[in-house]
Amino acid sequence: MSGFALSQEQTEAVNSDSDRLMIVAPPGCGKTEILAHRAAYLVDSLEKNQRVLALTFTNRARLNLEERLRAVLGDARTRRYIVVRNFHGFAAQIVLAHGRTISLRMEDLKLPKTSTLRKAVVKVGGNESMLYDVERMLGEIKRHPFSDVEVLDALRKQPQGQGRQLAEKVERARQDANQLHYGDLLRHAQCLLHIPAVARLYQLHFGAVLVDEFQDLSLQQLDLARLSCSSRQTFAGDPLQGIYSWAGAAPTEVEAEIRKNCTQTIRLHESYRSSPRVLEAANSISEQIIPGSSLVAAHQERWIDGGCSASLVMHDLVQEAEVILSLATTILSRDPTASVGIICRAGWRRNNIDRVFAKETRFSVRRWELAIDNPKVVSLIQSVVATLPHGTSIEDARLAVFDVMDPADVEMYGQVDEAFDVLEQSDAETAKAAIQSIRASDPRQTIGPGVHLLNAHTGKGQQFDWVFIVGLEEGHLPSKRNSRGTALAEEQRVLLVMLSRARYGLVVTRVEMGSGNYGSYQTNKSRWWPMIKTKFTLKEQIEQHLRTYQMCAC
Repeated sequence: MSGFALSQEQTEAVNSDSDRLMIVAPPGCGKTEILAHRAAYLVDSLEKNQRVLALTFTNRARLNLEERLRAVLGDARTRRYIVVRNFHGFAAQIVLAHGRTISLRMEDLKLPKTSTLRKAVVKVGGNESMLYDVERMLGEIKRHPFSDVEVLDALRKQPQGQGRQLAEKVERARQDANQLHYGDLLRHAQCLLHIPAVARLYQLHFGAVLVDEFQDLSLQQLDLARLSCSSRQTFAGDPLQGIYSWAGAAPTEVEAEIRKNCTQTIRLHESYRSSPRVLEAANSISEQIIPGSSLVAAHQERWIDGGCSASLVMHDLVQEAEVILSLATTILSRDPTASVGIICRAGWRRNNIDRVFAKETRFSVRRWELAIDNPKVVSLIQSVVATLPHGTSIEDARLAVFDVMDPADVEMYGQVDEAFDVLEQSDAETAKAAIQSIRASDPRQTIGPGVHLLNAHTGKGQQFDWVFIVGLEEGHLPSKRNSRGTALAEEQRVLLVMLSRARYGLVVTRVEMGSGNYGSYQTNKSRWWPMIKTKFTLKEQIEQHLRTYQMCAC
């Protein structure tokens, strides 16, 4: 067992007898630990030769859950009774096992690489600027269990234009080459599970299914989860953390579907992550979204002075960077083991801060965009790139690595492709120059001491002792293109996710003067700035607090 002492509300979720259970678990409430213990509870109810299926949205989440499962169940019982997959990996298994049932040519079927669509657009005469329209059109169509013929029919019904023409060319070329793109994996798997005989095979094999982060699912992924197991279904997540609609997630619709079919909903209210001051700031935003969604600190007495929260207004970007550097230095001088996350909505807003921390040698500074989670991926890329000519581009190196990989390992393909996306951000001109800037970071380990520079979406699921949220100005948070309707609502959830990364201390900042290609300009404070409740408003107040600062042993 893990040794984690479950609270009363956590125990209720773990031991629920409901066959359709929904667990609403805000940040810091121990969701992953609950899922691991829930899996252990469900193992005892399995029939002979049955297993528990655990589905996650990302590889990082999969690795984290596997680690927790081994701590609770042990290695042997985890291997025997639990199958943990992300959705694309699970879909690939279904397609490889049953593809002939829907007339796929399995003998020469080419499984997807995440860069395939990009290359396909260019190959049929498009360019990078057209990629978004093609992705959007094909993505929307392929979120339905259509056959290949039906996909082409749906494309022909789209409004006339260059995007439709390119999408049709890409799709015809894909079918002619017997190639799958990532959207095809989920689509074909869904088609297969809609065949009763195929679905029955999985429903007999899996006696229970656990779904992590339900707010990140598309309706298609929800359908896959339900069809794969008809007996005991557990969905855990938090509607307030739904920030992936741009990637196909449908948080509102998915939540409504789960609520409609569940027989019990358990909402967790205690945070084991954040101090009372941090929670006060986060609650001031969450209550605006869903009244009654506030969290309380599980052990308030452990937090010295209740933690720290502050909102700072700086004159310009230069002053902001200098102040954050000064405060981070003071924090780490007081506690060299502390982790400090500096988070912004978009990368461009952090440029000045990145520059001042790039010169820092007194403590570790990690820029997350240049780190790769899986050491095996780093080793594979380095070994292949070492054999390539000196002038090989990053994109050509990407294809060279794909060529030596097992085409059935879809999850590894995804990780390698993500890694090369990281390499492209290094500003290096060649692959050999780029790999000098990367390093491996195991997502199963706790975040190390020092400063961590990251954007909102890369920080989801992580926690830091101190968090600086940069750029609470209109145009950055919310972003200019997401300032209306459902997009604006998601921007507010992005802010909440950023706030909830902090354990002990939280500092939000904005500047009065921004800078761009045409010089300086006056900014407008974010519409959410006045809502965030904090204790301090001056740098000096934080410094005074830091004179007595000592991290609690929570």
